[in-house]
Amino acid sequence: MIYVKRNDQLEIIDLEFRPLDGYEEISLHSDEISEFINHSENSSELIQQILNRLDLKMIRVIEDVIDILIKKNVMLMTELPTEVQNQLLFKRRIRSMTENDSPIHEEDDELIML
Repeated sequence: MIYVKRNDQLEIIDLEFRPLDGYEEISLHSDEISEFINHSENSSELIQQILNRLDLKMIRVIEDVIDILIKKNVMLMTELPTEVQNQLLFKRRIRSMTENDSPIHEEDDELIML
């Protein structure tokens, strides 16, 4: 999900990856987002920030897919390299310490500043 803040002329002036007051949800495929990014003064930086944010979210998706494959006995944890096994187990343990283990929990998402 992506949320945008608009000015009085309904032009996008800011992007966010979580709902905030004054922001509205918009499709990731919206041409308006592409236009906003392309016309931003710091377009390259903004693109890198967005890619970094999406990469972090994708990592969690990949972890969840690995967990599903292991639970369904499609693969064994031991088939993964030892370093990957250790990282996955450590992340599971750390996540179990939080109240919200949801992959869509975004409490520490940062605002994309323009």
